[in-house]
Amino acid sequence: MIKNKKIFIAIDTNSVQTASKIISNTKNIKFKIGYKFGLEFINSKKGRSFITKVKNKIVFMDLKLNDIPKTMTNTIKALRDLKINYLTVHISSGLEALKAVKKKSGNIKIVGVTTLTSLNNK
Repeated sequence: MIKNKKIFIAIDTNSVQTASKIISNTKNIKFKIGYKFGLEFINSKKGRSFITKVKNKIVFMDLKLNDIPKTMTNTIKALRDLKINYLTVHISSGLEALKAVKKKSGNIKIVGVTTLTSLNNK
């Protein structure tokens, strides 16, 4: 394995079967593979349960949290059982919220989102 090389694969579905297939088909000895799960997956009928069973993988929750500090930190507490490695938050939530998130994040690496890729000049 190449040291410190990571690839993240988006699990952009709400289907547990599709997610399972993606994970099983992307085993690689050269790179450490991480899997990005978004709102549609975690809110699907069996999504949260599936994520709790993902073992020995890098789990990236792309939730783009953007709320008051208390709600954001309570969300981190609620996600702890998932053993996630990365979590996205909106930078626009403000400095107070970002500091609170960082303080409560523990081993979770926080990734700041500044803008959404779906935005355009129109």
